[in-house]
Amino acid sequence: MLISILIPAYARPEQLGEALESIAQQDRSLIGEIIIGDDSPRSYWASNQAVIAASGLAELIEYLPSEPSRGTYPNQWFLASRAKFDHLLFLHNDDQLCPGALGLLVNACVDQTDARVKLWFGTHLIMDEAGVVDPERSAASDRWYGRQGPGATRPVWEWCLTESIPSNAFLVERATYLQHMRGERDGNVGDWAFSVRLANSGGWAQFIAQAVSRYRVQGGSVTSAGRGVDAHRAFELARELRVPSGMEAVKRRRFNRHMLVVAVRYVRDGERMNAWRSLLSPDVPWRQRFSVRSGLVFLMLLTPRPFWIWALRYKNKN
Repeated sequence: MLISILIPAYARPEQLGEALESIAQQDRSLIGEIIIGDDSPRSYWASNQAVIAASGLAELIEYLPSEPSRGTYPNQWFLASRAKFDHLLFLHNDDQLCPGALGLLVNACVDQTDARVKLWFGTHLIMDEAGVVDPERSAASDRWYGRQGPGATRPVWEWCLTESIPSNAFLVERATYLQHMRGERDGNVGDWAFSVRLANSGGWAQFIAQAVSRYRVQGGSVTSAGRGVDAHRAFELARELRVPSGMEAVKRRRFNRHMLVVAVRYVRDGERMNAWRSLLSPDVPWRQRFSVRSGLVFLMLLTPRPFWIWALRYKNKN
């Protein structure tokens, strides 16, 4: 089996070098191609090309810079549509594979006899910007995302209830990814959207109880910069997730915890009716409903949109 390794890249050539170094430590006989979609400004292209030339993997790499930038998920869709092989593995340019990770995923895939299984994933080690792994934070992440205990094969809807499927470093059938990768209202939570659509199609996924990647937490990510995570889109997708009736309450507890944040995101996008529904949702605890934050959301809804949009832009400039 040959794997297409797809790397969506943006700036940070030194971290791209580390990602490629981690790929170089994998079993080369499993790597069919490495495609790098570079969304960086042109000023980074030469540095990224130099890193590729020094990686020892240049003969396997197709480097595809884009101008103008495609954007995070359009870049991933482009890479997947260009891949030649039947199985894909995404690796963000600031993350790394653990030694032997590709072999673990491929072996699990080859040994799997259930045709419903479309995706394979493992645990992740959390590291800081300098690449230092934080064991406590890694363990806490595994607990929250349900990546604990022995390996298991389950319907994707079960994994979705703990948001277990990671944003990258999983192995997936190319046809499956192409089928479910794109949605009209995904916003910047396209990884979650893919998982929900895969779940609703009846797909299954296999968890391997070993670390397969190192995930870097740093400034400038979608969760710490710019518009932040599209919580309202994530909420919509969770609402679309189909689970057995007995698990609806579990789903609501997990995904309806931050309805005030959801309301703010709706109002910022001009979707006032959805914002009112979120603010008045029965899932907002009474203590939150009478909080200062709830009052601020209420004022935002009463204020003509141009005024607070101007205020937010002014704040962002400072």
